[in-house]
Amino acid sequence: MITFFARGVTVFICVLLFPFGVAVALEPGEGIVLDSVTGNYKLTYLDEQDDGSKILSRATFYPATKIVPAIGSKFHLDESGAVTYRYSVSSGAQSRQILRTVRFDLTGKVVGSQDLPTDMQTSTVAQAFAVLEANSLALATPSGWRGAISTDKNGASRISWHPIDSAAGIPPKGDIKGFGFVSQSLPGLGAAQFEGKREAINGFSGGGPDPSSDISKQIQALYQNDFVTRPAAVPTIAVPTPFDPAVTLERIQTHMHTWIAMQLLDATFSAQLDRSFQSAISAYRLNQPKVGKQQIQTMRALVKKEQPDADKEDDSDDKGDNDKTKPERALIDKLAARVLDFDLQYVAKRMGGDKDD
Repeated sequence: MITFFARGVTVFICVLLFPFGVAVALEPGEGIVLDSVTGNYKLTYLDEQDDGSKILSRATFYPATKIVPAIGSKFHLDESGAVTYRYSVSSGAQSRQILRTVRFDLTGKVVGSQDLPTDMQTSTVAQAFAVLEANSLALATPSGWRGAISTDKNGASRISWHPIDSAAGIPPKGDIKGFGFVSQSLPGLGAAQFEGKREAINGFSGGGPDPSSDISKQIQALYQNDFVTRPAAVPTIAVPTPFDPAVTLERIQTHMHTWIAMQLLDATFSAQLDRSFQSAISAYRLNQPKVGKQQIQTMRALVKKEQPDADKEDDSDDKGDNDKTKPERALIDKLAARVLDFDLQYVAKRMGGDKDD
């Protein structure tokens, strides 16, 4: 289950184990049952024996999702024009496990990171370890933790942090600051992933279920979704080179539209912002930077009207808020407002509008 926090409301989005919610037919006796007391899954599956016969076998799946994490996002431009991202992570009092994994999947690379050698046959182990060490140093990592970066063939990066001590982590009611990295991309809203420490190792007795069976597909879905997500500010919007304000605004607008389905942005308010977006984009394409800046100022004013703290670099409200004196529902979530204001201000600064009016 994925949980998104909007101002004054918590929205739960269930992750289906199978596409389109199609029911999967299982063999008689097979099944997956959640134990509401322990939070573990009881698995029953057909296990093929050496003589070709099949018997019902049982196993327990110990999920890493018995945690209630929260994350705070902080981001600012450094002197080189790149964006520094920093995060604080906490574990709620209702957590039943120690939080041991913090992870991000990014579309681009972290500044300072390197790719592993493409030809492992000609490269040495020392060269591979040197790249891993360089990638670890490219991350900001809290004391007692270790960071790692892996990059796929498409250039996407996976960043993860784990405590060095196998028994350590973030306990319930605990909080750790200092996770982070630097990116050339502007912030958007993405999903931070978290895992807790399982009570036992997952596995099967015997050969386990047939990999091609329907029950095996369900079990694999448990493995693949065995983490908890929270929205965070992550590098999402690539800045074109050479810089083009119209293209950058188009990318910001396109990403902003994804917040509607996440219930972090009201559709009517999005349409109101769209009018200024289109006017700004047209103005920059017609070489009318003053008009473009005015439209950006209009959007920032609209956002600040909904979220007065939108221009703050850091705000604890990212992690949820129980202040009942605030409005029950804003037209834009606070973290989304901070991200949008930052991105709009970035475009204005790149075009010479480096002062707030």
